[in-house]
Amino acid sequence: MSAILTLNQRHSYGLEIDRVAFKLDSAQFRRWIREHHEILVRQLAKEGVKYEQLSGALVPSTKRDEIALLFNVDDIGDWWYSRAAMTRLLPNLDQTSTRSVLHGDIGWHPEATRELATYSGLVPSSSHEWGEQLIYCVYVTNLSGTQAKTIHAAFIDAPGYLGHVPATYHSAFRTEVADILPSAFVQHKNTVITDHGLDEPLVSNKNESGLPFERFGFRTISTVSSLYTPLLSYKIQSQRAPLHQKDLLVSLNAISDEPMELTDFDILIPEAKFGYLRDAKGGLLKIAGLDQHSKEELAAVIRAEIDNDYIYRLQANVDGTVQFTLMLELPRADDHPVKISIGLK
Repeated sequence: MSAILTLNQRHSYGLEIDRVAFKLDSAQFRRWIREHHEILVRQLAKEGVKYEQLSGALVPSTKRDEIALLFNVDDIGDWWYSRAAMTRLLPNLDQTSTRSVLHGDIGWHPEATRELATYSGLVPSSSHEWGEQLIYCVYVTNLSGTQAKTIHAAFIDAPGYLGHVPATYHSAFRTEVADILPSAFVQHKNTVITDHGLDEPLVSNKNESGLPFERFGFRTISTVSSLYTPLLSYKIQSQRAPLHQKDLLVSLNAISDEPMELTDFDILIPEAKFGYLRDAKGGLLKIAGLDQHSKEELAAVIRAEIDNDYIYRLQANVDGTVQFTLMLELPRADDHPVKISIGLK
């Protein structure tokens, strides 16, 4: 069975609604999720997109950047401010890459948004007018450092642009917007995938979002919400553990009829795997400050972090085991955190 790259319970209330409405037990709910995933994979393939190639848009990167662009809606000068922002963003998205773009209004008072953004490392524009209404946010994933700078430069003279918050690593700002921003679209090279709502067909090539994709050389695929929201929505990593735990159990249910809290398990590292980590990944362990750890100490570090984030690449194996990927962000005293992808079975 192919892996489910991500399953977004946080923004997909439909998952729980369907489970309750149809009185689905865990085994039935697993089949429901799997059937929807298989439909999505087939339908995207008919449009020339291989689902597994969307990893860069749906799974956090350990090496590339995320940024949150902020706008004062009072000064953008266009009532359709999302279209105005996307008109400037789209020509600056590298069409050899795959990523997610999320967007939405931040409903706090602009002064509160300014304080949180500044605390979290805001790279400001020349504008200091945060207004009195809403701040609009566009969140872009899977960028190189150069691409992030290019996007910032493209907006520097845009009406209403306030700057961007680096969101590659944990911050108070990233945790807050993680709860707010829905997915605008998934970009896979010169193709964008969007949500066209509740109506049929399951997958279409019509652009019902109103965003100017075709103007900038992108072709559009759109899917029904029941496929898009749970299976194509990027999960911004958050530091709110209760959200992780709910999402984690639903994600585990996608690959197991008997999902259990991960707190019930121990972390075991076979000797051969530990030797591989020391020999092949020793440089990374050193960067993370883990190179002098014993096998048991390394397992304890993973154990301590396992409940602090989401899981990805969900897969049920033919031997009855299940596996998934956990993205760890380990702090360092004198530098930014180090991000590590851990595969668990």
